[in-house]
Amino acid sequence: MSQNPEEYRPPNPPGGFTPPPGSGGYQNPPTAGYTPGPAQQGYQSPQPPYQQIQPPAPQKSFLVTWILSLLVGVFGVDRFYLGKIGTGIAKLLTFGGLGVWALVDLILVLANKQTDKYRRPLEGYDKHKVVALIVTAVFIVVSLAFNATRSASTTPAAVPVPTTSSSAKADPAAQSSATASSAPKPSSTPSAAKTTPPPAPAAPKVATQTFNGVGDDIVTASLSGEPAIVTFTCNPCSSNTVLKTNGRDSLLVNEIGSYTGSHIIDMTTGSTTSEFTINAEGTWSLTVADVSTIPTTNGPVTGHGDQVVLLGGKSTKAAITYVGERNFVVKGYGGSRTELAVNTIGSYTGTVKLTGPGFVQVTSSGDWTITPG
Repeated sequence: MSQNPEEYRPPNPPGGFTPPPGSGGYQNPPTAGYTPGPAQQGYQSPQPPYQQIQPPAPQKSFLVTWILSLLVGVFGVDRFYLGKIGTGIAKLLTFGGLGVWALVDLILVLANKQTDKYRRPLEGYDKHKVVALIVTAVFIVVSLAFNATRSASTTPAAVPVPTTSSSAKADPAAQSSATASSAPKPSSTPSAAKTTPPPAPAAPKVATQTFNGVGDDIVTASLSGEPAIVTFTCNPCSSNTVLKTNGRDSLLVNEIGSYTGSHIIDMTTGSTTSEFTINAEGTWSLTVADVSTIPTTNGPVTGHGDQVVLLGGKSTKAAITYVGERNFVVKGYGGSRTELAVNTIGSYTGTVKLTGPGFVQVTSSGDWTITPG
């Protein structure tokens, strides 16, 4: 039996096949192991990079700045803390402008005029300003008192200075009355004549000691803390010639070549010399003696080089001249404190305060004249 092709229909599969939803066409099964990616929602342009803005640095503390300026301001630590590195280095190298810069910075901090490197005021000024002002005032007063006490402790020790007897200025009438009352009454019994010996001079407190040597050496002397005169001679000598003590006077001589001179030592309270250090290239001689061995000078005195003189007359000033090219120093020990009358380089002429009677130490390399007035 033949069938018409136009009327032919393929038979349905067993079980009732249902075509997949969609367009109705054939779809390939997915390949094993393949995972489809996410669907793109369209083209996205790359985002530009963003620069994160840093928050501003916190304000500097007034309290910290004030403490640094007060205690270590001469080293520029306060300016380093404020971020001012350049001026901090300059302040360090100049030791706070020899103290002036450090003082100005301290005043600026206390007046709330100091700022950090961003020119911002310091934080906490109103809270701590009263305490800062009080503590600063107390600190300054204590410092001044300490320096005054330290200066007083270095006053020259009392040194006996030969003076004229005051008995010659007594009232003549009183002397006549005393002579009459003390005159011996006539006696019928003859007696041997009596004579009163003159008072013996006071024994020197420092025995004369002499040391001789060649080249570098260390010698020990017995001074017992009393003032003394040191005479040092190194002639001929070459190269550096140095004489030092272990007392407060320390360096006495520092010359090149030959040297002859004298120095007074242990004139300040607490200075005790017991040892001398000599550096020399040649034969030298060192003599230590009591200050009573220095003769008293009344009127003008002239000399050359390092020398110690004793002004006998009463005076408060002196006219001084010096001819030379090197250091010229004059120190007086007649007042309550050491008087640095002259400290210069080269020739000098002038009138300065110099109390007499008292010892005078001259340090020079030329001719000089001292005329008390």
